[in-house]
Amino acid sequence: MAENSLAGLVSPQAQALYDRLTSSGALELDVDVDGQAPETLELLSMGVAFRGGEGDALLRPVGIAAALRTLLDREHAELTGRQARLAAGWRALAGRWGAQDDHSASAPISGVQVIPTMAEAAAKAVELYAAGTRLVRAAFTVAFETEPTPHRLLLPPPAALEGGARYLGLYDAAYSNVPWGRRLMSDSAVAGETVRMRRAIPTKMILVDDAMALVAATATGLPALLVTSPDLLRMLADWFDLMWRDSVDAEGEDIPLTRAQRRVVLQLAAGKTDEQIAHETGISVRTVRRHIAVAMSALGAETRFAAGVAASRKGWI
Repeated sequence: MAENSLAGLVSPQAQALYDRLTSSGALELDVDVDGQAPETLELLSMGVAFRGGEGDALLRPVGIAAALRTLLDREHAELTGRQARLAAGWRALAGRWGAQDDHSASAPISGVQVIPTMAEAAAKAVELYAAGTRLVRAAFTVAFETEPTPHRLLLPPPAALEGGARYLGLYDAAYSNVPWGRRLMSDSAVAGETVRMRRAIPTKMILVDDAMALVAATATGLPALLVTSPDLLRMLADWFDLMWRDSVDAEGEDIPLTRAQRRVVLQLAAGKTDEQIAHETGISVRTVRRHIAVAMSALGAETRFAAGVAASRKGWI
C-alpha cells in the first residue's frame, strides 16, 4: 500500500493503520488494534473504516477510491463552510467602510484604522513584515500595479529569525506561472520564510504576532486597513490558518506538468477511466496513460486518484 495513499487527508498514524487494514483486510478490535486509539477513532469518524464481523469485533477498511472521495467530500464541506462564514464576516466589515463617503474619517469600529493611500500601505507593509518577534503570517496575491522588483520584495530579517520568529508566506498558485513570481517565492524561501502555495488567495494580508494586521481592502475603494481589534485579529488568523491547511509546500516548485497533462490529472481526480479521459480530451488512451505516468511520478503519488488529489491541492489544476 502506498505510503500516502490517502493523500495527506488523515494523520500519519491513521494512514499507517489504514495501510495495515488494507494489507490484512480486517483487524480484530482490542486484539490486533486498540479500538479506542486516536487513529482508530479517526478512521471511523472519517468514514474510511467500519466495524464488522460478529459483534462488530473487526475493523475493516473502505476501498481506497471510496475512502478518498469520502475524505475529499468532508474536507470540501468543512473548508467551504468555514470560508463562507469568514468571507461573510469580512464582507460585512469591509462594507461599513465602502458605505462611507469620506474614507479619511475615523474608523467606525474600534481597532481598525484606514490606510488611505497606496504609498502609506506599502510603507506599513514593509514596517510590519520586519516587526515580527514570534509569528508572521503573510498572504500574497498576484495583483500588482507593476511587476515587482527586487527592492520591493519582503524578506524575513535575519535578526528576527535568529530570535525565533517564524515567517509563513502563502502565495497564490499563479505566482509560479510567471518568472518573477517564481523568483519571489524562491528568494523568500532562501531568506528563511516557510513558503507554501494555494490555488487562490482572496486578498493580501500581513498578520504580525496576532497583535496587528494589514489587510488589502481595494473592494472598498481603500488601499488597506490596519487592524488591532482582538476579535478581528482572531478572525484573520483563523482565515489564514484555514488557507494554510489547504496549501502545499512551494519551495523548488516548478509545476512540471503541461496543460494537456493537467487536463488528464483533473479527470483522474474525478475518478474517470482511461477510456473516458481519452474520449473527453480527444487524445488516445495510450497518450492518456503516458500523461498519467508522468503526473504520478512528478507528484510522488502511488495511486491514480491520489495523483489527482495531490495535483488539485498543489494548485496545478
